[in-house]
Amino acid sequence: MRKSLVATLAGSVVALLLAGPGPTASAASSYCEDTTPNSSILFYKRSTGEAATGTLSDGRWQYKTAFDLPTGYTHAAASRDSIVLYNTNTGAGEAGTFEAGRYEQVQSFDDFSRGWTHVEAAGDTVLFYNSRTGQGVTGTLTGGEYQHGQFYSTFSKGWSSIAASCDTAAFAAGNRLGFGTLQDGLYTHQGARNGAPLGTLTATEDSLLALARTGSRLQARVATATDGSVGTVRGIGTTGLWDKVGRTSDSLFFYKTDGTAWTSTLTDGNYANVGSLANVSSGWTLIEGGV
Repeated sequence: MRKSLVATLAGSVVALLLAGPGPTASAASSYCEDTTPNSSILFYKRSTGEAATGTLSDGRWQYKTAFDLPTGYTHAAASRDSIVLYNTNTGAGEAGTFEAGRYEQVQSFDDFSRGWTHVEAAGDTVLFYNSRTGQGVTGTLTGGEYQHGQFYSTFSKGWSSIAASCDTAAFAAGNRLGFGTLQDGLYTHQGARNGAPLGTLTATEDSLLALARTGSRLQARVATATDGSVGTVRGIGTTGLWDKVGRTSDSLFFYKTDGTAWTSTLTDGNYANVGSLANVSSGWTLIEGGV
């Protein structure tokens, strides 16, 4: 991973528009159908480097291992079989395999571009995005390695939340929603529309969850997210405030920094509560699972 690859490489650019039609997306890859969904999930503390991993499948959590990572990572993104960790302040990071709840480092780097505000991964692809500049870069994230794909300079600025299912990326800012395919190391814009306020997005293998704050509660909305498109977004009720929401291919992990935790499932656009978890450690700053 050389800085020049992600900071200066020129090429064809795909604009993420705020409204109106966009270029037709390519057909969905068979990658998601031909590979095993990832139930692995990682917990990390930025100040100490403390990390723990496990699996979350059908809303059921199982602990695997604890270990130490470098301090300072600000972002993490996990695909079907891999995860990348990144420090936006220094450009340092690492990538490795992430399967069956276990992480094994394959790459490390200290010269990646700084300043990316969002990092999200689909089944085989990872997207780095800067909300201040509208720039982005994509690449594949498989076999524990990141491989550069494409640099983009005309994404819309100001997207506040991004999430990716196995093959679809969704972008939110207020009541604006943009979406397209994220696969084969590339992003292809498919559409955008306005609707209800979306807040923070999280995606499982084929679905999207949006949590928008309304006073002391969060309004929850769900939709399908497949083939580069987001289906009809519908409200499913409200919940209390959560500090973080992690995902795996079929499940969600709701977390407060005091250790309060709750799990649920989200598949085919349908949400179901599973229940609370006891004895969860406090202070996790990153919670990231595969798809």
